[in-house]
Order: sequence, then structure tokens, then C-alpha cells
Amino acid sequence: MKEWFSPKELTDIEGLPSTTQGVNRKARVEHWTARKRMGVRGKALEYHIGSLPKNVKDILIVKEEAASYVVSPIEPLQLWITAFEQLTKEEQATVTSWLMRNGIKDFMVFINETQKDS
Repeated sequence: MKEWFSPKELTDIEGLPSTTQGVNRKARVEHWTARKRMGVRGKALEYHIGSLPKNVKDILIVKEEAASYVVSPIEPLQLWITAFEQLTKEEQATVTSWLMRNGIKDFMVFINETQKDS
């Protein structure tokens, strides 16, 4: 869950000002927890979700949960690693053993035959 939000990210939240200046002003008045934004020159700040009004936190949590279902492109190697890590230890051992014994060519033959049967 994201914890820090820039004023720009907060401008489209219902109940908050629609400009970054307005969000910053409200943050100062209500003493929101702030920190300097990393990698940005000047006085750019971001605000911790814990210091935001409850209705704003609720909206951000709902947005974050909805965003977690968005699938972004993934590098093939990372996909393999992620899939492998989701296996149990026994399944990982089985897959590793099968690949070591049969090799990737037999794996591709197996995949192609499985696709034909579908």
C-alpha cells in the first residue's frame, strides 16, 4: 500500500482542493505529516496517508485496491521467476528435476502437445 502522496495526486480526490497550491495550504493548516519528495528539486513535498482526513484515506485505499488488479507488461524472465516462486517447495523440486532431466526442448514439445489437446 502506498503511503506517501504528492499534492498533484491528491487534487482529484473529492473533498480536497483541486489545485496543488490548495492541497499544500490545507496540509499546512491541518498539520499533515510531510516529507521532501525524493529526486525532486525545490520544496516539493509529499504527505503521509496517516495524516490525511479519514474520507481521503478511504478513497485512496479503494483506489489502491482497484489499481492492484491492473496487469502491467512483465519481462519474460520475471514472469518465470514469479511463477516458480508461487510453487510449493515440492513442486519447485519437481519442475527443476524435470527440466534438468528432459531439457527445455522437451518442455516446449509438451507445451505444444498440450495446446493441441485444448
